[in-house]
Amino acid sequence: MTLEGLLAKTPEPVTAHCCVCGRATTAPVEVRPGHTTCPEHITDALTTAPGANP
Repeated sequence: MTLEGLLAKTPEPVTAHCCVCGRATTAPVEVRPGHTTCPEHITDALTTAPGANP
């Protein structure tokens, strides 16, 4: 590891928008192709119609 590597800015975490609540999450779960959700809404996303917001 070089000094430049140690001092380099860390990359921003990956974010995605939950298809149920719409908030940005850094721990996205893909429940269907193209549909991501936050961990709290996995069950809701699997039981609702694609693209539907409760």
